[in-house]
Amino acid sequence: MTALFVETPAYALMSDEDKKRLRSNMNLAEKLGATLETVTGDDVPYQIAEYARVSDASCIVIGQTKTVGGWLRRKKSLTDRLVAYAPDLDYFIIPDHGTKTYVAKKPVEGNRKQILMDSAVFVLSLLACTLIGFLFSHLGFTDANIIMVYLLGLLMVSINTTHRAFSMVWSVISVLLFDLLFTKPQFSIYAYGTGYPVTFLIMLIAAFIISTLAIRLKKNARQSAKAAQRMSVVLETDRQLTKAKTKEEILSVLANQLTQLLRRSLVIYPAENGHLGDPVFYPAADDTVPYRTNEERQAVEWSFSHHKRAGATTDTYPQAAYLYYSLRVQEKAYGVVGVAVHGSLLDASEQSMLGSVVGECSLALENVRNAKEKEESLVLAENERLRANLLRAVSHDLRTPLTSIMGNADNLLSCGDTLDRETRLQLYTDIYTDAQWLTGMVENLLSASRMSGDGLNLKMTTELMDDMISEAVQHMGRRLDGYRFDFRKPDELLFVKADPRLIVQVIVNLLDNAIKYTPPGAQIAIDTTADAAEVRVRVSDDGPGIPDDQKEHIFDLFYTSSNPTGDSRRGLGVGLALCQSIIKAHHGAISVSDQIPHGAVFEFTLPRSEVNMNE
Repeated sequence: MTALFVETPAYALMSDEDKKRLRSNMNLAEKLGATLETVTGDDVPYQIAEYARVSDASCIVIGQTKTVGGWLRRKKSLTDRLVAYAPDLDYFIIPDHGTKTYVAKKPVEGNRKQILMDSAVFVLSLLACTLIGFLFSHLGFTDANIIMVYLLGLLMVSINTTHRAFSMVWSVISVLLFDLLFTKPQFSIYAYGTGYPVTFLIMLIAAFIISTLAIRLKKNARQSAKAAQRMSVVLETDRQLTKAKTKEEILSVLANQLTQLLRRSLVIYPAENGHLGDPVFYPAADDTVPYRTNEERQAVEWSFSHHKRAGATTDTYPQAAYLYYSLRVQEKAYGVVGVAVHGSLLDASEQSMLGSVVGECSLALENVRNAKEKEESLVLAENERLRANLLRAVSHDLRTPLTSIMGNADNLLSCGDTLDRETRLQLYTDIYTDAQWLTGMVENLLSASRMSGDGLNLKMTTELMDDMISEAVQHMGRRLDGYRFDFRKPDELLFVKADPRLIVQVIVNLLDNAIKYTPPGAQIAIDTTADAAEVRVRVSDDGPGIPDDQKEHIFDLFYTSSNPTGDSRRGLGVGLALCQSIIKAHHGAISVSDQIPHGAVFEFTLPRSEVNMNE
């Protein structure tokens, strides 16, 4: 249900009593669950019909009031004109029985100072037009030119005065002055020419029409300016809200827009987990309206719990100094905003803009909450996926070497004495190799847990790159047997500042990855190069390589390639992710590329360091 308020030019001229009655009706509509909407225009029934058409309304509920327009004419009722504009709608007309007839009063514009200024404009314009008329008459210009001068003066008076009466009086006086001063006999209301009465009549009618059109144009321009201001406020609010990413930024936009728009003090109570937080006060210039009184707090809590307006100008805690709006979307409240309403009350236009800005900010808060929940859901889903991958990898990949160890150990226990020395040695070797592989997996898992927990604890020292590579190759031991391994040492000594234990682990993981995804007999190589700023280490192989669609995921945690492995075992997808974290912690970079003509190249860089010979 929508309650529509048509703001006409006469609204600004309404008496305080009429404005109070209008606010009371609007508050009643809100209490009954209606959504308040405001449109501007001069023709009330036409604006209602247009809004009903645009909003796809099916019926209109309207009150029938006994209205008279004036003692010389009988106006059609608003209902009759509305039905003429929109005959296809359903109408529910509520008769206004038992009330006195409401006579439309002409509003009194301006104060005494404004009336004096308008009178001065009227008199000066009349004198100026009369002097110009005497000049034209002396120069021999025709009467039509003098008439046009008075019509031009009428336009100036209509535009620069605030009351319609000045234009109407000008229309009559200008005709009388033209007859008195510029027709023969002069200084007499009689005229010798037979066509002058028609001239006077046409001049009077034209003056009335011009003044009416000018006044209407001025009122429409004033309304258009208000509508443009309202639209610019809403658009600027939308523009700023699109940049706001957090709840604090949205509330800051709300405060800035409302303080600039209303020039009143503002207080915002943000809500968290269904409870109001501490208020944030935004005072206007020379405005210190108290907001921490018991009356104010009760109004805030009522507005927050009931999701409705409370405080000043409402029937709920009307003694409060602030008007409180609930920042909500449906039944979800995000806080309360209060606007100081002491001294001067908010008019309908200000309330409409206030409601629009509060509504936009409420939607923005809702979007932030939805985005946060979506992000948390994605994190939970990702964690669940990682947990599932880890369980799958542990149940499959760790079980394979454990089964091999248990089988070989059982063979040694049950029939070790009957086996020859070479067979026993092979069983020992297989047990050792599987145990070493398990040890590497456990170390990677422990490092990954430290990485996601308290972070990597780096113990940085200046180290020779070749020494760390040699230690990693020695750690691999017999696993490199059966491959054509090549360690290409540089001609110069390359030093880096790093944690040697972690860098050795990176190289071991890269070599282990090359062994797992490269068939026996393939070539695996390590070479190092350097420039003035960094040392570059490349681990390459001539195996099947890595497909392009997998390169962007190869460093993801628990991601494993679908390529067949050389030893029928897959990794847990931890090693390369750990390598990336270690290298990034050292302010380096790691990447993967293709080896020509086939194979893969893993390359990482570390900042270069120099050795102090005095150490």
